[in-house]
Amino acid sequence: MAIVIAAEALLRAGVVWAGVYFTPLVWTGYIVFVDAIIASRTGVSPLTARRREFLLLLPISVASWYVFEGVNLLLGNWSYANLPPGRAARWLGYAWSYATITPAIFVTAELVESFIGERFRGRRPLGVPPAAEAGFFYAGLALFAVTLVFPSPWLAPLPWVSVLLWFEGMNDRRGVGSFGEMFRGGDYSLFVSLLVSGAVCGVLWEAWNFRAATKWHYHVPYLPGVKLFEMPVLGFLGFPPFALECFLMYRLFRFLAPVKLATDVLGRPWSVPRRGGPC
Repeated sequence: MAIVIAAEALLRAGVVWAGVYFTPLVWTGYIVFVDAIIASRTGVSPLTARRREFLLLLPISVASWYVFEGVNLLLGNWSYANLPPGRAARWLGYAWSYATITPAIFVTAELVESFIGERFRGRRPLGVPPAAEAGFFYAGLALFAVTLVFPSPWLAPLPWVSVLLWFEGMNDRRGVGSFGEMFRGGDYSLFVSLLVSGAVCGVLWEAWNFRAATKWHYHVPYLPGVKLFEMPVLGFLGFPPFALECFLMYRLFRFLAPVKLATDVLGRPWSVPRRGGPC
């Protein structure tokens, strides 16, 4: 909390570098603060018990977000303002900011799960047939291709929908971590916790971005004048599924990484990958 309070105070005092790096500063403080609450509630947390996995998460967070930055080059749904003039300072801001995205979602989800997780475990299993996982993969891939071939600001929702379907089908078929796998075991706790985390983090992202000196602006055609902070209100619907995507992308990228650990950053065991199917 000291980091968050200091960043707020420096921003209010008009310190230039604090305004430029306000977003990554407050999110760094937030992540450490929430991690500490998790540790006090459960005895373990990413930074206290899974530190190596947490460090591996940081470059994955950057790489995951660049998927959407790449699509945004075509759609132009957001842009950045008041970036620092120096290339090194600018890329420091990019890397630091993007490295906080997935960790923020994950620690928030783990905190939420510590409160509500038991209610959503041991429930009635929901079978996801092989045809469905293949359908998710091909539908997501097709929608992503449509976004790239026919770029338009009106297609703003498609990248978020397509990546969710694409990676869910791919991960489920490969057995490297999917929600279908959890549903078949009657475990809905992480799915629900991530949805809540996405909503919470979405509001905080936009609230802190609104006050920062270096910030992003949106250019989407859906009710552009009806905003909460900088975000058109309909855009907040994208944050919960985005949190699900962050988990799926993380699990796939970690499966592809050469370093293997016993559990993921959320403390869940790694599945044994299956062979075959779309990928």
